[in-house]
Amino acid sequence: MQNNQYQERKLNVSVLILGLFILTTNLFSCTGQNGKIAERNKETVLMKFEEWSKNQGSIFDLLQQQVIWTVTGRAPYSDTYQGKEDFIKNAVIPITQMLKSSIKPELISITAEDDIVWLNWKGKTQTNQGNTYENHYAWMMKMRQDSIIEVMAFLDTYELNKLKTMNSNKTVEETKEYIGMWVTEDGYIRHELLPNNRYDEARGKRQSAYQGSYKITDNHIDYKDDTGFVADGEFKDGILYHAGMILKKQ
Repeated sequence: MQNNQYQERKLNVSVLILGLFILTTNLFSCTGQNGKIAERNKETVLMKFEEWSKNQGSIFDLLQQQVIWTVTGRAPYSDTYQGKEDFIKNAVIPITQMLKSSIKPELISITAEDDIVWLNWKGKTQTNQGNTYENHYAWMMKMRQDSIIEVMAFLDTYELNKLKTMNSNKTVEETKEYIGMWVTEDGYIRHELLPNNRYDEARGKRQSAYQGSYKITDNHIDYKDDTGFVADGEFKDGILYHAGMILKKQ
């Protein structure tokens, strides 16, 4: 009887040891795998950053089309952008239009853990007025299959505000910020000003309810509908006042 109990305890201990061995092996395997993913993500971002610093590409080349990019703070362009096109069109391009040349990026540090890469960098260039624009950035980027799928971007909002203020004396004719979709608060009127000086306005479910040409003079806009009637509007502080409506750029 005692011998059987001894054998049973011995078997239980062996099973426990085997279980601990399997658990530890899986844990180290998982940790090692995550480490490899983190290192790959880090190298992917670092390689693209180095190309960017040599004007051979851009870090934005890694963005997935459905990327979610959030600019923190209360500075101009602080918002959450849904998709690569939205971010490039409504944040990157408006900022670069205020600069004489592209920002020269300089790496401060880069770290990675699992699917997150932290990129800390600074950039410097000249504004259209000949002043120096310099900012520091910290981007928390979530990666998937060598692409960036989500970003939380931190930066010196004071410098961005200053850049915007320096360019505030420019008219929309000069900045071309009028190009794009202008929408009423309720979303009923969707008024798109196209780069070829044509407009296309949707009302509710009715697409292309009105179409025609337009002309920008300073901050003023004149319309001529294809049916012959004319109208006008005024841009002020990022708002389009047109035909008794208030429209904001989407």
